[in-house]
Parts: sequence; structure tokens; C-alpha cells
Amino acid sequence: MVSVDHYPHPVRNTSGRLLQTRIEHPAIKLSFIAFIMVISFPYLDFAHIPTAGLDNSWRMALELIHRKAVVWGQDVIFTYGPLGRWLQRYIITTSPLELLLVDSFFALNLAVLLYSLLPKPLRVWHLPVYFSIWAVVNGMMGEWVHFVWFFYVIYGGIRFFYQPATPAPFLYYLLVLSVVNLFMKVNYGLIGVVFMLSVLTYLRLTRQMSLGRYALNLSVFIALLLTGAYLLRTDLIRYVVSSFYIIDGYNESQAIYPLHKLRLVLLSYGTFLLQILAVIWYVFRVLSSGSRPKRRHLDTLFTVGWVVFISFILLKYAFTRADDGHVTSFVKHSSILFLAVIACVKVAWIRNHYFLLLLFNGWCYISYYAPVYGKIPSNFGSLFVQRLNIMSVYFRRASSEIYPVPQPTLPESIRRKIGRQSADVVPNDISEIYFNGLNYNPRPTLQSYQSYNAYLDRRNQQKYLSASAPDWVIYRYEGIDGKYPLADETQTLLALLQRYEVDDRSPRALFLRKKDRVRPLELVRSRTVPVRLGETLVLPKADSLLHVAYVRSDYSPYGQLLNVLFQPPQLFMTLQAENHTAVRYRAIPSLLAKGMLINARVDDLSDARQLLTTGRVKNKALTGITFEERVRGRTGFRPVLKVTVESYRLK
Repeated sequence: MVSVDHYPHPVRNTSGRLLQTRIEHPAIKLSFIAFIMVISFPYLDFAHIPTAGLDNSWRMALELIHRKAVVWGQDVIFTYGPLGRWLQRYIITTSPLELLLVDSFFALNLAVLLYSLLPKPLRVWHLPVYFSIWAVVNGMMGEWVHFVWFFYVIYGGIRFFYQPATPAPFLYYLLVLSVVNLFMKVNYGLIGVVFMLSVLTYLRLTRQMSLGRYALNLSVFIALLLTGAYLLRTDLIRYVVSSFYIIDGYNESQAIYPLHKLRLVLLSYGTFLLQILAVIWYVFRVLSSGSRPKRRHLDTLFTVGWVVFISFILLKYAFTRADDGHVTSFVKHSSILFLAVIACVKVAWIRNHYFLLLLFNGWCYISYYAPVYGKIPSNFGSLFVQRLNIMSVYFRRASSEIYPVPQPTLPESIRRKIGRQSADVVPNDISEIYFNGLNYNPRPTLQSYQSYNAYLDRRNQQKYLSASAPDWVIYRYEGIDGKYPLADETQTLLALLQRYEVDDRSPRALFLRKKDRVRPLELVRSRTVPVRLGETLVLPKADSLLHVAYVRSDYSPYGQLLNVLFQPPQLFMTLQAENHTAVRYRAIPSLLAKGMLINARVDDLSDARQLLTTGRVKNKALTGITFEERVRGRTGFRPVLKVTVESYRLK
């Protein structure tokens, strides 16, 4: 049903009167939401067919370890948790029915979210505005299923204390959803859990919740976390602690400078700065009013404070690793985040400010992102029909999806030799396990490039030296982002030298077999020397010992600021060998701090075989290392590094 308001002054034209008409009948609203749901349908297929690749490998790993008796936080340390497989769309061990139920639950939440974001009262003119905004945000490139799971917790929590009449079971539903988020993706999940704790505490401090109710809700939340950890075989404390090590290491190890995307950086940081200025201005107005802040002021500050904090996380996420898969994260996800302010906050100028920021984000994407990442669809009739066809294929495949038989990629003789013994892959290509039907026994970080710091590397080392170590390690020599492959997980490499031997090889890999005896490492000597950036650290002549260089670098005050607000300064190293050749690599401070084997420079798989067999590489003993900063504007590192070289005898 639609109704027309009675105005004190007559509306002068029919079109204006029509646009102001209220829409009250639920069928009209639900039809509108259904149309948006169809064009927003996020799945181009029901399940992804497994293929080789860096990212596909860890996605397969989440599936392969699903039915293994591993403990998350102890045996597996990763950015995704035990429910992270729901987001990857593989059905190796996840059943099609389970994936369909998860998708249905997500769709139900999205429908409720879209419906709750409708203006109240809803007028005719709201529909094209609402649709246009959602069409632009939905059309932006970037993952959003992951974020919408998380956003529903944030939006629901904010809406809960803005609408006191909200039923109490809705709060428990949000607590359950925040726990699900925690066990799906750790970074979003941790923020969601802390957010819900802050909501409960805020409601108690503002006396909107009695002490007894607060204690009950807190107890329910803790019980949900412990129950989830038990059912999903998770050591909750280690799961959370190790996640902080991942987050901390990611910032340095995964940074990619947005060399040709600086305009996008400036626009996004400008949007964030406008949020900061709005908060400062609001606080100033409240404090200068002369009266004690009222609850509505605190509600507004709580909301925009959290939105600003999450916006900063999105900003770092987008421009720390500023590749095509991440750089759109801020403009897309912050646009969804702004909707919480627009829908909930009672201060008109704050709502209008965030609405303008939302429009600015849309303009930025259309003007600067779309020419690179593809235009936003404009023919929505055609898009609607296309999505309906995709949905019909989706449901048909949901009932009949069967993966093709994996095609082996390893020589048959190797597969027979490994048999049902356990195996792991170094550094990254876990897809080899799936395609060759091997018995997967992973180290905690799953892939080498994710051993971001000493804590994570040593956890891998402990695995390979333990009784549960894999019987075989499939070893390739490859790296990412211009980093020196041998320095990704040095402590794990030492464990390989202690515990494994080269048993076989193929053109692309070495096959290391576990030995019965662990060869101990004896520290023979240690020396620390200062090395200035740009100077060459001269290394002694090769001998029978294993030499590991631990390099400590310190940021300058400017570098620390850059690391916190944007991304870390970049360091490079040049490795000089006895054959008078030099190779330049990107050097990561957190990786250098956990050590780098400096016996020889390893350039390819053949060199790696020599090193793993003899501890040396013919004609490639390292003679010197030079560290240099790529300076952009001002230096980000202190000029002197501390290098500690520890020499070990492998008994």
C-alpha cells in the first residue's frame, strides 16, 4: 500500500507529490529487496574447480586439513580459521549440502540487512537513490562476501543500542555471528569479538543494561567462544595469540608499494582524513556546549569511533599490499561501513557528512578505479536476466556437483615411493598434495611466505623436528615479491638440514625423506658487527660450518610513522658470490631478524640440491652482502644495522 502525506502547503506538481509518496505495503519493499538480491548474487559458479597456484594452494589446504586431527592455533596458524573453507568454495571435503546451507544463511542475512537499511518512512524517491548507491557499491571490484559477514555484526551491534525495543534474542544472535566470524577469518573475527565486547560494556556503562544482564550476556559470549573452540578443535588462546603474530608480520612481509596508484592512495587517505576531522569537530561542539555530554552524544561517538577505527584497518589492508586484489578494499568496504552511520546515527550533519563521503567514494571508483578494474554495470535489466541464469545453474550444480578425478603431476615412481606416508610441500604449492592423492601433514603456517617472523618460523621448525613431522617434504625453489627464497623460513630450513635428506628429484622439485635421527646443531661461535647502509659486509671464506646472519634494523621516527600509517620503508640487499656475480633482492626486516643462511647464494633448484646435500654451492659461496634503502622522500631506517653471525656445526 502507498499513502500520500498531507502537507500544510500543497505540492505544486504531480511528479513532486508522487516522489514524496510513502511506500508502506511490505510486498513492494520485499519485491524491491528481491530484485537487489538477484543482481547482487555473488557466485558465478557453485564450487570452484581446483587448479594449481599460490592462493589456490592454501584454499585447498583448508579443505585437506578439515577432516584431520589438527588443533587450530597449535598445529595450524593461518589468516583463516577452521570455518574459513566456507569462504573458498571448494568441495573436496566440504559437502555440497553444507556449502548450500552456508550460502542460504548468508543470503538470508543479506536480505535482512538490505531491508533494515531502507529509509523509514520509505518514500518513492528513496528507491532510485537506494538502488543507485547499492548498484555502485556492489559493482566495485573486490571481495565482499567476507566483509558482509563481518559488517552484519558491526551494523547489528550499533543498531541494537540505537533501538532499545530490539528483542534480546537478536543480541544473542549477534554474539553467535561474531563467533562464527572469528572461526572463519581471524582478522575480521577478532575485531568483531572485541566490538561486541565493547557494545556489551558500553550498554552497561551507560546503564542501558543491568549488572546481572551484563554478567549473563558476558557469560553466554564466553560459553559460545569456548563451545566453538571445542567443536572446531581450536586452542583458543594460541589461536588468538598466533593471529597477532600473523597480523604483525603481514605488515612488513607482504607490503607492495603502490607505485602507479598514488592518486588512489591520496583520495582514500583524504576520505579517511575527512572522517577524522568530522569526529574532532563533533567532540569540539559537544565540549564547547558547556553542558555534560548526554547519551545521544556518547552513542554518536561510540558509532563513529568504531567506524573510523575499522576504516583505518581497511585503509591499511588496501595499501599495505597494494596489488589488484587488495587496492579496492577501502573504497568498496568503507562504502558499506558508512551505511551504518547513515542508517543509525541521529545527528543530521554527521549522517549527511557520511552520505557525502559515500558519494565521494562512488565518484572516486567510477573516475579512477573503473578505467582499470572494469566499469560498473549499467544495463540492470540485462544483468537481472543474467543473474537469474547464473542462479539456475548454481542450484542445478548444487545438487549434482562432482569434481573430476585429480590428474597426477608427479612421476609415478615418486608417487609409489611416497605411497600413504605423510607429506608436506615447501614453499607454497600445496596443490601437489591434492592432485597426487598424497597424505597431507602440514607445518603450522602452511606456506613459506607466511612465516613472517621468528615466532611463526620456529613453530614450523618445531614441527619438522617433532615426532609428528611429515615423512616426506616436496621441495621447490621459488619465491614471491622479489624476496630471496632461501630467507623465507630460515629456522625451518635448518630443521630440513637436521632431519631430512634428498632422496629423489624431478625437473621441478626435490623429494626429501625424513631420517630416523635428528642431527643436532652445535653453536660454535657468534659475533656481532655494525654495518652501515650502503656498505658491504665482507664475509669470511667458506668452511664446514653453517653460518646464519641475524640482521637487526631499526626504523627512524619517520619510518615508524610511515609503518603505522601507510606501509613500511623498503630495504634491499645485494648478495655477492665468489664467482663475481651479484643479485639484488628485496629484504624484509622481520625475515632478516629471524636469520638468513649465508653459506652460499642459491639461485635455482640445482643450487638448492647442493646446499641441502653438502651445505655448500659450487662457485657461489657468499663473499659479501650490501644493504640499501629505497628512499622515497626521507630515509625510513636508522643508518646502522646490527648483524650477528652465528656459526653452527651440524653433527
